[in-house]
Order: sequence, then C-alpha cells, then structure tokens
Amino acid sequence: MASLDSTDGQEERSTRRDMMGLTAAGVGLGFLPRLRGKIRRAKSCAPCKKGSPFDAAGREQEIIEKAYRLGHQYERQYGGCAQCTLAALQDAIPFLAADKGLFRGASCLDGGATPTGLHNCGSFTGAGMAIGYLCGRGRNAKFAGTTRQSHKLMRKLYKQYEEHYGSVLCKKVREKAQGDCPEVVGLAARWTAQILLDEFSTHSADDADAPSALEDNGDREMP
Repeated sequence: MASLDSTDGQEERSTRRDMMGLTAAGVGLGFLPRLRGKIRRAKSCAPCKKGSPFDAAGREQEIIEKAYRLGHQYERQYGGCAQCTLAALQDAIPFLAADKGLFRGASCLDGGATPTGLHNCGSFTGAGMAIGYLCGRGRNAKFAGTTRQSHKLMRKLYKQYEEHYGSVLCKKVREKAQGDCPEVVGLAARWTAQILLDEFSTHSADDADAPSALEDNGDREMP
C-alpha cells in the first residue's frame, strides 16, 4: 500500500508539472506574436540614432542623383507625388528605412491633398515625412524629444522650393513647372537627399570626433 501511495504521489506531481509546463507554453505562445510584431516594427522603423552619423564614403553625389532618378521614374510610372517622393528617398538613402506604413500614410497627400491645389505640393509633404521620420519627435508613453531639427531641415527644403518655384503650393508649383510633375518629384527628392546627407553623413575620418548632428543638445522646440 505504501508503494502504491508513493506511485500515486509521483504521478500527481508529474501531472502538476505537465500542467504548469502547458500553462507556461500557452502564455509563451500568446506572447510570441506580440514579440514578433515588435521585432518587425523595429526592423522596419529604424531612423538615425543619436551620435551615429552615416559614413557616405564619398557616395554622396551618387545617392543624390539616384534619389532624383527614382523620383522622376516613380512619378511618371505610378503617379502620386507624395508617395513617389518618399519612395525615392527610401530607396536611395541608405539610412532611411523603407517603412511601408509611412509610405501608405502618404497615399492621400498628392495634389495638395485637396481638389483646389491651393495647399502644399505633395512632393514637399512627402519629403517632409522622410525628414520627420529621421529626426522628428517620437512617441512612447509621452511625446519624446523636440521638433527643432526637423523644422530646421524642412525650412531648408522650403527655401529650395521658393527659389525654384516661388512657392510650395501645388497649383503654383505646377504652373511654374508647366505640369511636369515627374521633374518636380525628382527635384524634391534630390534636394531632400542633399539636405539629409549634409545633416547626417560624415565626410572624412577627421569628422569622427565632431559632435553628431543627431545629438540632442537640449534645444527647445521651434514654434
């Protein structure tokens, strides 16, 4: 009888262990999809990190001209100036991740996002999405960081539009460009690539100890 009691006790303990193992496995299985989701997001959402300038290794002009060529090609082939500008930058600039969610979010922003054409050219807006993605304010439990750097770069792009077209408004840009939207997108991608490389790339070994443009110096947000 003692032997039987001992056997029953062992089986009971074994059953408890199995149940605990299955419970843990169930929790793990429930957690894994969320974990995989986080991993996917981390891979697809990889803006520049503070203190990590990009080494262009003398390829700046190649990258800039690739952005122009792809912007021109995408707009001619697919249309949608905001998405085409963003896609060209994603495909040309090595440190700008090809985030599909960001690209999808630009789908309604072409043509000034209105029937009137009296709002920002979609190429300007799409370029701004790339700029903001790389150095804009983030969000976790709260809004983190500042918008200072992204505003600074956006204003550099605005200056290019003003000098070339006299405006960033869709209707005026189209008039000045005589309706050549592929050229507008190509130039927007070229200008933005130049701005981003000037800001985030390092040009020589001598720059290695220089403060990174990505470092947060505590500046306040620009109004």
